[in-house]
Amino acid sequence: MVTDFINLSFVKKQLPLLIILVLAIAFITACTKIVTTDIGGDLIPPIDGVNTKEMFLDVTSKNMKDTIVKVGIGTPNALGYISNDPLFGKTSASINVELKPSVFPVYPVNGTDIKIDSVVLVLGYSGVWGDTTVPLGFRVYKIKNTDASADVLRSDTTYATNYQVERGDELTENYAAANIDITKLNDSIYPFEEAATNQLRIRLNKSYGDELLNDYDTTSTGAYHSDSLFQRFFKGYQIVPETGMGNALLKINLLDTNTKLAVYYNFNIKDSINKRDTAVRYYRTNNYSCGSSNYVTRDRSGTAIPSYIPTNGNINDSLLFIDANPGIYTKITIDSLATLSNRIIHRAELVMEQVPGDPINDALFTAPNLFLTPYSLDSMRRFALPHDVLISNGTVGNQLSYGCIPNKKIDPITQQTIYFYTFDISRYAQGIVTRHEKSYPLILYAPSNDYIYPLETSIYQVYTGTSGPLNTPAIGRVRLGGGNSVNHKMRLHIVYSDIQ
Repeated sequence: MVTDFINLSFVKKQLPLLIILVLAIAFITACTKIVTTDIGGDLIPPIDGVNTKEMFLDVTSKNMKDTIVKVGIGTPNALGYISNDPLFGKTSASINVELKPSVFPVYPVNGTDIKIDSVVLVLGYSGVWGDTTVPLGFRVYKIKNTDASADVLRSDTTYATNYQVERGDELTENYAAANIDITKLNDSIYPFEEAATNQLRIRLNKSYGDELLNDYDTTSTGAYHSDSLFQRFFKGYQIVPETGMGNALLKINLLDTNTKLAVYYNFNIKDSINKRDTAVRYYRTNNYSCGSSNYVTRDRSGTAIPSYIPTNGNINDSLLFIDANPGIYTKITIDSLATLSNRIIHRAELVMEQVPGDPINDALFTAPNLFLTPYSLDSMRRFALPHDVLISNGTVGNQLSYGCIPNKKIDPITQQTIYFYTFDISRYAQGIVTRHEKSYPLILYAPSNDYIYPLETSIYQVYTGTSGPLNTPAIGRVRLGGGNSVNHKMRLHIVYSDIQ
């Protein structure tokens, strides 16, 4: 009884102090609370006495036009055919490339009675985009040699994706498209004197092997005498997808050691009696004397895109179509940003969401990496967003934190998985509202092998990728909600504090 009385008395004496302590904790928590949102991250740490607010600014967005891009031999090339993308239409991607002997002069086979076993064009494969369950078809042609003295492909030139190369004689075995099972391209294979994976192999006619081993020679005017003479005789190969076959694009690395022409043959060993041997001769690419081009065409018919491009009369499009270059880009303006009063901007993020389509197609045709850059109407230049894009060693170094990489979430309306992007433009926005720096129109696109100026006045350009391009040409697409969208509206989300 005495013990119970003492405890109760203690509680009564300490109760006012406990109430004051609880109220103090609640007050401190309220003062340091900041706005939270599922679309923003990396907000500043809480600061005592700071009242943090948020707002959303409307943006104007407009589909602009299809573009082209230059693709070099050292960057991934696209190869294949998209036959059924209801949102973006059909895509065809071909490759033109020179493959040559590794050294000149090329000495003849040290034997007699040469017989061709097979001729195979091999391409280094590094990935696929699209439907892997449907086989692709390919044909191989010589590049037409209309003028022996003229270069069709030059090693010192990077060609645009609309560069057309005239087609010559077909080389595909039996003049029939090679049927390629995409699911087996990364299987281990064991051709003669080789163990390999990630090879796309297309068999050619044996008669072409006879031409290479028997018709060319090392005389002073022969094809095998020097690199320059070889180019006069042979302009390269054209690898073309079969129209209507397949629904995918392959990523091809032309400088990969897997990429080559392989001529497998057997012969009678010199100075022997009916003793035969088997060998292979390779023709490869290199970065110094071989040229290439990646020819890509788009067919938008049967989709909604022709309603938006060429640009229609709408000031603000509700749907934005962006696919990896060569593809469509979007122009964005945020007029109200320049009229904001001075305030402390903790984060300003341009938020955009995918408008979902058929879930199966959206899963097959995944979203690309995007890039956001200002555009000056005065200099007609795209350049790095001031203060927010970081340049390091001639490349953009902060693609991830800037917002280039798509993220996934569940769409609350359709319950489908969709992609979304949030571009961090906080420092750019702070410069506009505090220092009255210029507000530019913004270009949103999916670059491949693309360069921008670090500053509007710079005389040199920097790479938008890091060790490689942000996207393989033509691989990646997304339909975004524009500034006029009802359910997936593009907007500028700002977390800020008033200046007291």
